[in-house]
Amino acid sequence: MKKLGYILLVIVLASCGGAKKVTTTETVEDISSKRLVKEYYNNAIDFTTFDARTKIKYRDKKGTKPTVTLTIRIEKDKQIWMNASLIGFSGARALITPQKVQFYDKLNNQYFDGDFAFLSQYLGVEIDFFQLQRLLTGQTVYDLREGKYTFKETQNGYEVIPRKQLDEVNLFFGINTQNFVTQEQRIEQKDNGGSLDIAYGDYKEVGTKIFPFLLDILADDGKNQFQVQIEYRDIDLNGEVRMPFSIPSGYQEIKLNAKK
Repeated sequence: MKKLGYILLVIVLASCGGAKKVTTTETVEDISSKRLVKEYYNNAIDFTTFDARTKIKYRDKKGTKPTVTLTIRIEKDKQIWMNASLIGFSGARALITPQKVQFYDKLNNQYFDGDFAFLSQYLGVEIDFFQLQRLLTGQTVYDLREGKYTFKETQNGYEVIPRKQLDEVNLFFGINTQNFVTQEQRIEQKDNGGSLDIAYGDYKEVGTKIFPFLLDILADDGKNQFQVQIEYRDIDLNGEVRMPFSIPSGYQEIKLNAKK
């Protein structure tokens, strides 16, 4: 996904006569959308650091894998650290920054040191650091303040769709009207038929906000499909976090294969 160049609610100022009276092209729909977006972000958690313990369930065409404990730590807009363990033993660790993706797998003695092409390939849609950060913290993958959207009222809330879909992807978001939180989101990649669906649930209080303690992710790259369920157990905000990471020597590097 390329960086978005859209700006939410463009306000045009014009001069009329010597008094320079200011007018605007902002419509009633623009004003309503602006209020909804403001309410949505007022209800989102704000943090400098995010530290969570989770349980991960994974399923693909080969079946369901054993449940994994995953610690997720985020230093906002700087780095995301993950440590996965099975039956108490650390099996894999990852460090993700806006520039690169790194991880190593202790079970298979492998490592990866590259860019977001890795995550994009396996999620089925292109994704960057900031979109991943928003996904993990309960927000829409695209920032609703950086575009113009149509809000269509439904039985449970609002269906949010860009007024003009992007060249690369189609976007669909669902926002609950009771608490103005994310219910679901869908990203469809136009060139390869890939899609990413995320459903959010089991909202609980974290500080003064509410946060989804359950994420259901369905990823499809056009050929293969897998499901991941993230169940948050404990979440701490704004504390000191450690993110130790060093690729062990002697591990085999994972190389990406070009898609056919």
